[in-house]
Parts: sequence; structure tokens; C-alpha cells
Amino acid sequence: MTANLRYTTGVVKAGDDNPVLAAVVSLAPTAPVPQARQPWRAEEITSNSVVLRSNATAIDNASFESYLATLPLEMSFNVITSSGVTTLTATYSSAYAASAQHIFDKLDDKFNRMK
Repeated sequence: MTANLRYTTGVVKAGDDNPVLAAVVSLAPTAPVPQARQPWRAEEITSNSVVLRSNATAIDNASFESYLATLPLEMSFNVITSSGVTTLTATYSSAYAASAQHIFDKLDDKFNRMK
């Protein structure tokens, strides 16, 4: 799934952290995780993107299906800011859409989302 959201953030100065992306990073551990998963954590952080990952709590390679279940879950968030508006693009699986929605809801509490 892909979601595109636009937030009023004001001008982000060169070299400053994007406030929307910084909020995504700080909200990651609070998002719900599927059963038998560790909390979401921010990895591969750049100035305009972050990948959130949730690893399995136990490793079981007894079968191919159990191996697949131990692969990390990932959500990616990218931002671009122009004229005081930050566009956030999130890509994630529908299997953990509730986690992404939690982050979107918290961002809506913190920033003014443009319709």
C-alpha cells in the first residue's frame, strides 16, 4: 500500500531535520506490531527517508513457511518539502496497515494535514 499525506510544516532550513520525518522516527516504537514481533524501530535513516523494521521475536527455520515468518516487516517513509508543505509518502503492507495508521493519526495530532 502507498499513502501520500501533506502537512503544513513551514520552511525547513537546509541541514535541519524534517519535523515530519523526525516525528515518524519517534513514533515508530509506539505503533502496534503484529503478534510475535519486536517493536518498530527506525533504520536506514537519511535526510528525507527512513525505513521502519519489526523483527520476529523468535527465529524458527524448521520449514520454509516458518523461515518466511521470521523475515523483518518493513515500512518506508519519504518526505519532500516545498513552500512550507511537507509531502510524506509511506509504503507498507496491508498486513500491518494498523501500524501505519497509528503513525498517521499521531502525525495528524501534531501537524496540520492538508486535504
